[in-house]
Amino acid sequence: MRKYFLLLCIALALPCLATSNDDIKLWSEGPLTWSDFHQLLPPISSEASQLEVELSATPIENGVNANSTIRLEARAIMHRNASKTSAAQSTPERLRYHQLQFDLLELMRRNLQEEINSGIDGATVEQRLKYYQDLYWQRVRQIAQETKSGSLEAAVASWEDNIESQLNAVGTPRVPQVTAMQGCYGVYAGVGYESSTGSLRDNFGGSFLFHVGLTGGYKRLRLKADVAFGQPSYRNDNIFNIAPDAEGRPLQGNNSSSATHIMASVQLGYTILNAGRLSITPNVGGFYNHYGWDIANYSWDKDEDGNDVRSITNVEKRNLHNFSFIASIDFDINLNSGVTNTSLTGATHRERWTSSLRITPWLAHSKFNKCDPTVSGMHIGINISYLGLARLLRL
Repeated sequence: MRKYFLLLCIALALPCLATSNDDIKLWSEGPLTWSDFHQLLPPISSEASQLEVELSATPIENGVNANSTIRLEARAIMHRNASKTSAAQSTPERLRYHQLQFDLLELMRRNLQEEINSGIDGATVEQRLKYYQDLYWQRVRQIAQETKSGSLEAAVASWEDNIESQLNAVGTPRVPQVTAMQGCYGVYAGVGYESSTGSLRDNFGGSFLFHVGLTGGYKRLRLKADVAFGQPSYRNDNIFNIAPDAEGRPLQGNNSSSATHIMASVQLGYTILNAGRLSITPNVGGFYNHYGWDIANYSWDKDEDGNDVRSITNVEKRNLHNFSFIASIDFDINLNSGVTNTSLTGATHRERWTSSLRITPWLAHSKFNKCDPTVSGMHIGINISYLGLARLLRL
């Protein structure tokens, strides 16, 4: 019984969901009817019926990643939920007047679509959109004045013939399919954590990281360069194995609780999967690793009770660095994407901008021969980043 009740609830909810998406009507969907005016005015209202419309030029994207297609389409839209009428005003003459307004908007749309199809850049599209929006309202006011808000049949017919002839002259412009170019570029930044193995782990602890990087690519090839910063703790106070004095007292030690850890890499990758909202890219490349910290030199004396007293004579800057290899895998989860009017570089061409969550496990090697004994091991880490990737669009 509960099962049938649930099915009944779903069946009743479906019509409600359908009507909630019923606000927009395109000119191409057919002539206006009074049922398109969803907002009913009170019988005693002095407010005139109103057609609420919008001229837009928003790029429409379908699909994600490799399956994405984009259309640069101008649209003439009626908003049903904001359009008003009353029983007294729902006459054929008044509907004919609103249809004339809607036809005029379609004329503006076709003219704008023609200009979009000529290949104008995104900033120019916005300028031309505003021009046609202003021109539309200017003409609406002119029509209202010359037809006395649709009450003069001859004037309405004259405007209908005028707009119809212009619509026929322009025709129905195609809506171009826009493709993203094969090249891409972007930025990423985030946080991570790394730890180490071997004798490297015996000397330095793990640490949280902050990182930032640049990336670019062509087709499935990817190139990325990044830098990361962390502050690992010490596990060896005498990494250079400085001999103690004759009484076995240390003559040198670390002067701070943590080191400065800077890592940089340049990696080349190849995307092996790009489907739905997920792409996977293994990478290999070069790795630069740098530890820096302060070393204190000690001198020793005796107090009145004969106890050892240590003092710092001076502080020195010390560092370890090397070049080695790194390997990583980028798991990019697409969050959303859209089309910009200008590029990330400030140019006026449109781009497809994709925002993704990037999860990157990585592995790198380090070996420091300056230490005594030699310190070496693997760095094992994981980074979580925001990735913004841009692709230039072309008709």
